[in-house]
Amino acid sequence: MIMEKLKNKPVYIDENVAALTAYQVVLITVFGIYFRQQWLLFFLAFDFFVRAAGLFTSPLAFVAKKITAFLFFENKPVFAAPKRFAAFLGFLMSVIITFFYDSQTGVLLGFVLVILAAIESVFKICIGCCIYNYLVVPIRKNLIFFKK
Repeated sequence: MIMEKLKNKPVYIDENVAALTAYQVVLITVFGIYFRQQWLLFFLAFDFFVRAAGLFTSPLAFVAKKITAFLFFENKPVFAAPKRFAAFLGFLMSVIITFFYDSQTGVLLGFVLVILAAIESVFKICIGCCIYNYLVVPIRKNLIFFKK
């Protein structure tokens, strides 16, 4: 019964919460790599997994929601599917960073993650969402399983 209600309803998230969450990703990634704190990078991978899976509100998104409520930010809904895809890409990157955090590979991928999250945080441009719109959506439209 619940699935029937949610089946055709698009799910939206607040753009301000996503931007604040991205800012927290920047901070955690920088501190985790600079101070060689692998547990921070594990936490980041866990948070990305929770956001990608949509199991429950991730810890970083929870903090961002509380900050936006405290500062009375206006709710700006955006479609959640591209954000979840971007969180999945972030999960993959953060897992690799977690295991290679003390090598050049981990530092380079950490730098890329920081740049992408900073672009999301400052300019509200989600590169993972762009990849979703130009790669995943056309593939989904051409698959026979999704045609009505």
